[in-house]
Amino acid sequence: MAERRPQSRWIMRVLYGVLCLLLIFFHLLPLQTLPRGWAGPDVMLALTFAWVLRRPDFVPPLLIAGVFLLADLLFQRPPGLWAALVLLGSQTLRAREPGLRDLTFAVEWVSVATTLVAMTLGYRIILALLLVDQAPLGLSLMQLVATLMIYPLAALVSHAIFGVRKIAPGDIDALESRA
Repeated sequence: MAERRPQSRWIMRVLYGVLCLLLIFFHLLPLQTLPRGWAGPDVMLALTFAWVLRRPDFVPPLLIAGVFLLADLLFQRPPGLWAALVLLGSQTLRAREPGLRDLTFAVEWVSVATTLVAMTLGYRIILALLLVDQAPLGLSLMQLVATLMIYPLAALVSHAIFGVRKIAPGDIDALESRA
């Protein structure tokens, strides 16, 4: 059993990377020729936060940074800014994960919401200070709310389909003994 654990950790890391690449691919597909008047959720961010709060060993910081830097480059955002903010946000949630482990989902959702609001405000403030054109405030708020609304679904899908569950007390001993 101890031999399977590192292998399954790597399998889940590859699965996370493939899921993010699929989400990027579907986001880039030209399904509409006219620009949309609404902003959809950032499903990749919701998935990342759900995995970080359930199994932080499945999503190492370097993988998160690489995936979101690739997304910045492909979505033509300022390279590295959103990736750095996502990395800071995910590391903040990673640090809170032991305290959130035994609490309800509502507390977890509020923690994700505060982190996401801080990230969005930081992104807009940095872009404003650097005089970079940015999306209207309404669209940014629409994406923020949509991402917060999709987070429970991302957590449910992660749990039910991909088997990303919160760390059980027996798993903590196994994770600490491997170091």
